[in-house]
Amino acid sequence: MSPKARLIRTLAVVMLATTALAQNADEYDEDQRPRRATKIPTEGFWPTQKMMDRFIDRITSGMADEYNFDDSQLEMTRALFKTQFPEFLNENRAEIQTLLNQYFEALLDDAPPSIEDVAEWAGRVQPLMAEFGEVCDEVTAGMREYVNDDQIVMLDAQYVAFQTGLKMAQNKLAVWADGGYDPETEWIHSGSNRRAREEREVAEEAKAAANPPPKDEWTIYTELFIKRYQLNDEQKQKAFTILRHQQEARDRYLHRKAEEMAGVTKLLTEAETEEARAASLEAYNRLNAPVDRIFQQLKDRLDTLPTRAQRKAAAEAGLEDEEEAEREVDQETQKKKPPTPETSPTEEDLEKLGYTEPPASQPNE
Repeated sequence: MSPKARLIRTLAVVMLATTALAQNADEYDEDQRPRRATKIPTEGFWPTQKMMDRFIDRITSGMADEYNFDDSQLEMTRALFKTQFPEFLNENRAEIQTLLNQYFEALLDDAPPSIEDVAEWAGRVQPLMAEFGEVCDEVTAGMREYVNDDQIVMLDAQYVAFQTGLKMAQNKLAVWADGGYDPETEWIHSGSNRRAREEREVAEEAKAAANPPPKDEWTIYTELFIKRYQLNDEQKQKAFTILRHQQEARDRYLHRKAEEMAGVTKLLTEAETEEARAASLEAYNRLNAPVDRIFQQLKDRLDTLPTRAQRKAAAEAGLEDEEEAEREVDQETQKKKPPTPETSPTEEDLEKLGYTEPPASQPNE
């Protein structure tokens, strides 16, 4: 990991114990912005100014070696970092330290936090991380003013990788904020609980292999991904584990929202005016957005599996094309579409939408 990437990652951990970039800060108006702590906690950890300065000195020294900075560039980088990052942290200290305390208190508890607590925590993280992302943009722009052409190439490449990592974490925070946190798979279990869970997963995989369910769009996407990059057996197992976890998260969300989704689908199909249809469609899209984000999570997590050699081979074969992959999926399964006003909300419509509630005798756990 590059020195700059390490700096950004560590600062993000210091801020909120997670790395994520959510919507732009402009998307949060004052009425929608989550509450923020205004009083600095009397307990918990916060780095002193000397700690921050020395930390930045070490990181920028590593950057100087990697970028081949001269003395002037090193001093400008240190000045830029010491102006931007500590200022942001200190301005938001009350909220950041409060969220850090909540994170570590939950982490040290034997029981996992509730879905509601995680949703509130993630909702408060999102606007803070949007502002942090803007600080990173300003730092990168500032560095571009004094680095040479070769250094700009390195800087841009590292920042693209940084943004990719933040985007992946963005989807996770958004899913949590929508109530999609799963304590069964996302909580840090004790060794015995972890072993029991792994044994249960093995049994479930054997059962699924003996009685495979009908393939859905997500399964087809995963199988095509495995084929495209010629994943080995270990990678395939990881891919299907990722798929199963994402499908379970999707199904839990759909189960919780089944009544709301059926209601908004009914309103959509019965809308008699453009205004009513627009309002219903907006509600439909809003309810379906978490499903889209969980699917994007699936794609992002699968994308971490191929090696450089596998990516190169796929590219040489003309297979590493996201749009082509989507077209292949479309050929195998029908995309979800809201019913038209002329169509009544039949069970088949709801099933195509992914909104069918599981039978009462077999509820999702």
